[in-house]
Amino acid sequence: MVRGQLYNQLSADIQSNKSLEKRFYLVQELSTAASNDMNIKKYFWKDLDLCTALVEDLGKYRLGTGENNRADEIEYLIQLESCLSEMFRESEHLSQRAHLLTANSFVVLRLLLENISSAPSLPTHLTSDAEVEDLCTELLDTTTKLLFEVLLAVSEHPTFGTELSVSRVVSFLEPCFSTFGPVYSSMIERGLFLISRTGAASTTLLLYCVFYVVEVLCRNSAVCRRLLISSHLEDIRYYCANPELKIARFSPLQGLTIERVYKLLQNIS
Repeated sequence: MVRGQLYNQLSADIQSNKSLEKRFYLVQELSTAASNDMNIKKYFWKDLDLCTALVEDLGKYRLGTGENNRADEIEYLIQLESCLSEMFRESEHLSQRAHLLTANSFVVLRLLLENISSAPSLPTHLTSDAEVEDLCTELLDTTTKLLFEVLLAVSEHPTFGTELSVSRVVSFLEPCFSTFGPVYSSMIERGLFLISRTGAASTTLLLYCVFYVVEVLCRNSAVCRRLLISSHLEDIRYYCANPELKIARFSPLQGLTIERVYKLLQNIS
């Protein structure tokens, strides 16, 4: 009971607080709590108001408000996406998650995918700012991990509900392809950069997430496949040849990552 009361207070504080700095730390507190207590995830997936508020923030701060330092807004986006990824992680047994995401014709899922389908807008004077550039790369990584968690949820956990599928996710992303196409290209380029850093164990988890997302979308979305083949085919064949020599040995994800790379190569052969 006490845990539930504390969650309700945190949820109310996040929704009522307008200060970007305070929202950042409150969302960080929520994410940390969820990583340590599955009950927090259960409460979250029953909390349509908070879930909707966080998803709406993804769109609001991607566009930029003009009221805050832009770097601070991007840092908040990174924290938001990390928090949402944590809520998805290992929560496939929670029926509340499927109920929330399928409610009202998938309105939350649709909005989530629409709001992560574009890069953050930047004023011209920040496009060459090194700090902002690093933050945008970090945001791309958290977007990839969040999309990975969504795709994993709908493709590998039958308890998630038959109405949720990869094709459903694709049907929400493809109408946004004018903005998602460049994001998908950036994910591909990020994966090729990571795999070129032969044996870097610290990047294995991210590398697996990148190639999972790239391969699943290539296989299930005709527009993603066309973009990959038209713009990245030769680079993929070059950098992904013999992946077992390039992915960190003894990593728990080595085998799965190699398998995913070979699936991608097979799909585009």
